[in-house]
Amino acid sequence: MAITFSLGLSIYMFFRSAVDPWVYALVVSLPILLIRAVVPQITDANSTIVILTVAILSPFIIIPAWLLMATYYRVDSAMLRIQAGPFSWSVPLEQIRSVTASRSLISSPALSMNRLKIEYGRARSILVSPKNKVAFIEAIGHQPADVLKAMPHLSL
Repeated sequence: MAITFSLGLSIYMFFRSAVDPWVYALVVSLPILLIRAVVPQITDANSTIVILTVAILSPFIIIPAWLLMATYYRVDSAMLRIQAGPFSWSVPLEQIRSVTASRSLISSPALSMNRLKIEYGRARSILVSPKNKVAFIEAIGHQPADVLKAMPHLSL
């Protein structure tokens, strides 16, 4: 679902990332597996070892959860802003050359394998996976039917 916001004079549309079930499973199971593997090893360790272990393992728990909770796309009249946890990108709408459906495995701010490849600028591209692909494609100024025709086997 796309949500439209108005802050003062600027209006933008907000799109959450679609999330594949395996991503949820990974984010939930990773902390459990880490805790089950590490706790028996450090039960008799001194406090310095425990603190170091927690400090080392924390990013492996926090960053995936952060990515899951804060991956979204915001479109205003001139810019597509992409947020994926601590990472962000800005794509000027007038620089978008094409939007195509993709199932690429390349790392990207997309939590689903049902992705859109956005080509922009000089030979740049980024993969996204908004829940409402049709509204997203329209919001960035392209025609969803063109994407559907090019890759009919992917669901939009």
